[in-house]
Parts: sequence; C-alpha cells; structure tokens
Amino acid sequence: MPFSTEKAVPAVLTQARTGRRAGVSFSIRRRRSTFRVLPVFLLLSILLPAAAAAEILIEPKVGFHGVFQLGRPFPLEVNLANIGRPADGILEIQVWKGGAIQGGVPYPTFHRREVFLPARSRRTVQFTIDPDFLSRPLKIQFTSPAATASQELDLRRHFSPAPVVLSVSEGSAVPLISLGASLTNRVVALTLAELPPEPRALLGVSHLILYDQSLRDLSRAQLLALDDWLAAGGRMVIIGSLNFTLYQEPQLGRYLPVRVTGVKRTAFVPHGEAGKGKAIADVWAQTATVLRGKIVTESQGLPVLVENDWGRGKVIYLALDAGRPPLSTWNGLPKFLQNLLTPSVGENLSLRPQWSEAIFSQLLLSPSFISSYIPTGSLFFAIVGYLAGVFVLSWLWQGRRIARRALALSCCGWILCTAAAGYLFFSRGGQVPDGVLLAATVMENAGDGYVEAQTNLALFSTQLREYSLAFGRGWMDLMPLAAPAYAQPGQSLVYRHGGGATRVQLPLKEWGFKLLRARYLERLPLSAAIERQGEQLLLKVKNQSGKDLTDCWLVAPGTRIALGDLPKGESWTKAFPLGGAAGGDNAEQNRGRGADELSLREMTFNDKTRDILFHASFFPRDGAEAPWRSGAALFFGWVKDPEPRVEIDDPRIRVHNYALYRVIVPLAGAEEE
Repeated sequence: MPFSTEKAVPAVLTQARTGRRAGVSFSIRRRRSTFRVLPVFLLLSILLPAAAAAEILIEPKVGFHGVFQLGRPFPLEVNLANIGRPADGILEIQVWKGGAIQGGVPYPTFHRREVFLPARSRRTVQFTIDPDFLSRPLKIQFTSPAATASQELDLRRHFSPAPVVLSVSEGSAVPLISLGASLTNRVVALTLAELPPEPRALLGVSHLILYDQSLRDLSRAQLLALDDWLAAGGRMVIIGSLNFTLYQEPQLGRYLPVRVTGVKRTAFVPHGEAGKGKAIADVWAQTATVLRGKIVTESQGLPVLVENDWGRGKVIYLALDAGRPPLSTWNGLPKFLQNLLTPSVGENLSLRPQWSEAIFSQLLLSPSFISSYIPTGSLFFAIVGYLAGVFVLSWLWQGRRIARRALALSCCGWILCTAAAGYLFFSRGGQVPDGVLLAATVMENAGDGYVEAQTNLALFSTQLREYSLAFGRGWMDLMPLAAPAYAQPGQSLVYRHGGGATRVQLPLKEWGFKLLRARYLERLPLSAAIERQGEQLLLKVKNQSGKDLTDCWLVAPGTRIALGDLPKGESWTKAFPLGGAAGGDNAEQNRGRGADELSLREMTFNDKTRDILFHASFFPRDGAEAPWRSGAALFFGWVKDPEPRVEIDDPRIRVHNYALYRVIVPLAGAEEE
C-alpha cells in the first residue's frame, strides 16, 4: 500500500500531544508526591534531633563491692553512659548530715563535679562521701542542657557496723572464706584497680591483706592514699609467697620491713595452739633481712613475723606462704591469720580540742580579734575628726560668730557629709575585710615523722556573700559544727571536686559566721620524747620543720617549766628533776606544790587570742581527769607562722593561723619501772 502523508502527519501530532499530556501528568504527579513527602521530611527534621539527644544512664557502685562501715567515709563510684550526642554538665551527689546523731537539725550536703560525656561514651567518676545517717536515700543527679538524669539509692542494705577487711591477691589463694567466717568484720576481695585514690575513702578499712601481688599497676595517687591511711591508723598485712621476686619490687618494698632474698623450706611451730611444740614440716618461707621494726616470731633463724610502725598504723609481714600446702591445709590457719588482724587503738576523743559558739564568742569580743574585722585606727581618727567638727561648730556658736540658721545648716551638712563619707569608707573600702578566717590547730605526734593536726575553723563574714575554701592534700575529715535543734535548716555545704583539690562553698549572711572542724595528717619533722629516769625527766626535742617553736613548756606532776623558744634546725636534750628545782634562767619551778595546784589556767601569753584558745579550746578540761594531771608529762610549744591548711584565694578575707604542737606521755610509777 502506498505511503500516505496525510495519515502519517496526524498520527505524529497525536503522539506528540499524547507525550506532552503524559509529561505534564508525570510532572503533576511528581509535584503532588513531593508535597506529600515534604511534611514527612519536616516531621523527621523535628524528630531526628530529639532522637539524637543525649540519654544518660547512671550506674552507682557503693563502698567496696557494696560494703562500707557505718559512720566512716566510703568510696562511691558513679558510672555514666551517654547514648546520643555529647553532654557537658554537672554530676551532683546529695547526702544528709547532722540529725539526732550529731545533736542538730539535718541538712543536705552536695558533692559536685563537672563532667563532659562525648557521644556514645562511658565515664567513671569517683567520690568519697560521709553521710551521718541513712534514713534518707542518697540522690545522684546529672544535669546538662542536653539531658538530665537522676537516681536515688538506699544505703541501708550496704553498711557494716564493723570496719571492713580488704584482700588483694592473685587468684585469692589464701583461704579467706574460712577467715571471714571466723571474723566479725566483712572480708572483701578486691583488685588493685579498685583501691580508691583518696585516703579518706579507706578510713572505714581496718586491714589490707596483700598476698602474691605486685603493686606495679598502682597509681601515684593510690600509693599516697595507702601511705596516709597507714599513718592514720590502718594496718597492712603482707603474706609471703613462692614468687619472692614480686616482693623485691620498689612499690611493695616501700612498705616491707624486710629485704626479701629468696625462699626455702622450714619447720614452723605455731604458738598458742593446743598442740604446742608440734612443728609443721616443709613449710615454704621467704628468707629476708630485717631492715626496720621488730621480730615477733622466728623459725630456725628466719624472721617469720615482723612488725613495723607506720605513723599510728602498722605493717605486719608474714614470711610463710599461707596459700600453698602444707600450710594451706592446716586446720589452725584461719585462727592463726585472725590473730594477725588485731584491731588498732582507737582515737582518744577526750584529747580533741573543743569548739563551740561560746568559745568563738569570746574570740569575737577580744580586742586582738576585733581589730581584724574593724579598722580601729581608722575608726578612731574618724571619731576624732567628727568630734573636732562638732567642737568647731560649738565654738563658733558660743562666740556668736555664726547665725542660728547657718549653724543649723552647718550641723546638718556636717552630719550628712561625715555619715556618707564613713559609709563609703567603711563599707566599700577603708581596709574593712569581707571576712575573717580563723584556724586554730593542735598538732599531735603520730610517729614516724607524721603529725595529726586537728583544726578548728571559724569563718566570720562582714558582707552578704559566698565563700570558697580549698582543702589540699592530707585532709581526712571535715565536719561543720552541729546546729542547735532550734536553728533553722538550710546550712547546706557544697563540695566542688576537680583540679586535684576540693573546695567547700559557704554562703554567709552579713555579720554571720560558720564553725567547722577538720583533721589533717601530714609529715612534719618535729618530734618530742619524754622519758622518766628515776626521779628525773629526760626531754628530747628535735625541730627540723623549718618553723620556729616559740613559748615552749614542760608540765609534769609537781613541775611546770618554761623552756623558751626552739629555733628551726636545733634540738634539745635536757634533764629535769621530777617535782623539784632545775637550773636555768628561763625555768619557772614550783617546788613543794602539788599536782592539783599546777593548773594550766594560770599560764598566760602575750596574745589574748592565744589565751582564749589555750584555756577554752586546746585544754578545756583542766580537772582531775585530765591526762596531764594524772601521772603524765606534757610538752607543748607554739608554731611560729604556721602554714595555712585551708586556703582561700581572696585578698578581701583575712586569715589568722594559730598552731600548737603538743606531746602527752604517760609516766610509769616507781613500782612499774
């Protein structure tokens, strides 16, 4: 059939029109689908950031595997897990202090630390907390602009009334299960990484047992914490093993009283058992040379049990391998190990310096302390200037040199000008401090070059403001003075941790004050020893502290002697007759006077503040029950320009430090010598 152009052209046009209609229809459908999907995209743009927001999960770990001693500080480990975008916030722990136990109203205490959590990360934050009572739950809260999370924790199921015994060993070869059954203390097995880096967290631990364990992985902070814990009264029990090379490492050698050289088999004769005299043959024991301390038990010339004092604490070394046969299969091993865990001597609370509002009121009204917060010199000249102006106006009036109206205007103007000038001078300048910090410290010799410093703090404010106190290394305890029952609540404390220091924030009202107590343990090369030799007292004092010791005294039954000053770098070795006279230009003797007549209240000092602290705080009970009045000798001296243990970085706050070093030694009677 011949091709027809007349039919072909309409067909092409028809197809073109159909294509255009199809293209237009497809474009319309695409636009319609876009309009339908656009709300979905808008909704996703709103929901996706919310879905990607930070979500914080809190997982706390209390004490040592869930155990802590009631009434002592303990570690709290908070694990934070962030699911989502980064979060920068503050982690806060709320614990309750005071209450009926402390004789006051309860108040919250907050521990805060700034924490940054990257996206999808985990972080562990460690605190040391010390609640006074457990009836209210502990609250953990993380607050940030990205997310907020909180959790409450009941501490009542975690506490133990007795101190905790910690054991660190590889594989726990020592039979601690049977040991724990025979002890009233809870025995907890830990790894080195779980030891806290702060000595305060170990105050609820009585003993730390080390067996077949290297201390290479301990951080410097953990080692320093163990040092301070031992000096505060802790006890470390080191049990020997076949791996004697672990005991030759310097990290463990700093605590060992011996130098370990090897191992050998020996016969061990247990003492105090029913089968006394029956030796246990072929017991593995380490051979060692004693460096310090005293040997308690020997076996065939080997030191088996060696003890060494470390401040108020003690290090006990047992050369026997108690984790391997035949000693590990001995039935008397639990009782033998239990005898090593003797409790330490508790602190004598009667020797603590007293601190109360009545004592601080005496200080507040004393002339020497008044001059610290009131510029008495400037005030005197201001009063003299004001009275001089009044005198001039009176003189002009009496001489009829000024009219009555002018006199009235002059008097009003003088009063207004002097009042305004006095307000500006004494409120915003004129050497008036914002506050005064008083630190009164009593230092007791703890042995081995350590001193225990018990510090009473008073922060007095002349302005309405918030104060921040910094506590450096060595502080073991901080306790605000218990508020009376009639006082209003709201005396909360805020502890801010970070930067290697702990700061305490205290908001105070105008002309208000806050009383606190702190306890420190630090090294101080200052020692004093008193010995009785017949009817004489031998005093040995060595001052290598870098600070002068001023106004020193020796007080004993029937004797009170002024010794003068002991400069830094010098030492004394003096003998005095007990109750008799001794030579010396600076010695005050009291021949023939009884112990009841030698009251410490008769002693005075040039500084009125020292007098009040000495009689009302440092030695408050000068009665028959006082140890320095009942067969004991007392040596004390004032430390000149002591170092501040509490720092406050504000030049508008004046700091006054007073420190007294004292040693109280019981004297043996003639029948006891």
